[in-house]
Amino acid sequence: MKFLRVFSAMNLMKNNVILVAKIYRFLAFVRSKDLNDRISFVDKNTFLGREENYKAEIAERARKELSYESWQTSMINTGKIIERCKQAKKIAGNLIYINQQYHFDNIVKNHAKHENNAEKVLYDIYKWQDEKVAFEQAIEVFGAKYDLIAYLFFIKDSSRFLPVSPRNFEKSFASIGFNYELAYKCSWKNYIGFIKIVREIQEIMQDIIHDVDVRLIDAHSFLWIINEKEFREWKPDKNISAEIEQETEKYINAKTTKKEIRSVSYFVRSAAVMKDTKARANGICQLCEKPAPFRDNNGNPYLETHHIVWLSRGGEDSMNNTVALCPNCHAKMHIRDDEADIEKLLRSINAE
Repeated sequence: MKFLRVFSAMNLMKNNVILVAKIYRFLAFVRSKDLNDRISFVDKNTFLGREENYKAEIAERARKELSYESWQTSMINTGKIIERCKQAKKIAGNLIYINQQYHFDNIVKNHAKHENNAEKVLYDIYKWQDEKVAFEQAIEVFGAKYDLIAYLFFIKDSSRFLPVSPRNFEKSFASIGFNYELAYKCSWKNYIGFIKIVREIQEIMQDIIHDVDVRLIDAHSFLWIINEKEFREWKPDKNISAEIEQETEKYINAKTTKKEIRSVSYFVRSAAVMKDTKARANGICQLCEKPAPFRDNNGNPYLETHHIVWLSRGGEDSMNNTVALCPNCHAKMHIRDDEADIEKLLRSINAE
């Protein structure tokens, strides 16, 4: 993948409907874990607070172990920087792959040359302004140990940097329709690309979850959870599934009808599908086969786009899975979810 593609919200969000549906499914899954039905990433009385806030706590504790604000160049080659980093590494938990932890200990223990280089590199990570060069120097000394180096930067500033588990996040990105390679791709360019993707997801999560402050590490937690077996195998009941679908469509419709430049860039694909689906219906509801009940402010027949196989059930945002319905039939599909109606709509698509 060309690196420049990462920086385009349009490229990332071309499968945006999948992402939005996944966020609403995530919220429903989290609420199913809490009796108080409340979303919080930090409160220990909530599922997310219990299961995921440990990462922010690790960063804070590790930062205190380092106390890098007080480092001086005179500390290089004294062993003091290495010792502080070892203590910070000990509390990393699952944020660093265990083999990479051993590698770090061995390289500074068994090779005097690397030990001296390691202290200089670690000093530069936390005190030097050129983070790109510091990252690349860390690769030279420690090897391409993505988990380890990302953790060192995460400790430095958890509002800008993130821990990395390459294979897991590749799978998470794939599940929202986006391919980005991380395994065996340890580099500053790749790392910054990863963070930019997560930050875009953070922005959409914040737009959906209005009353909760969504941190960068919270978007990281979202991506981690959607790749876990329990989430993948979780099957919401019919009412919750319908609610996920309705909220997803409501959000997409709002973003594609409002003239918001930033949001429209996220939802280009959805807007095109909606427009073409309605044009294909030619003003006639594809379920009741009656004309649209009224016209919108632009004089067009008012119909709503419906995904035959719901997004929350893995349906595609494509012309092969969308129909145009009058408001009554659209509501009926979400409330009744009748198999005969579904078959009729599928036949109407296949007949075209």
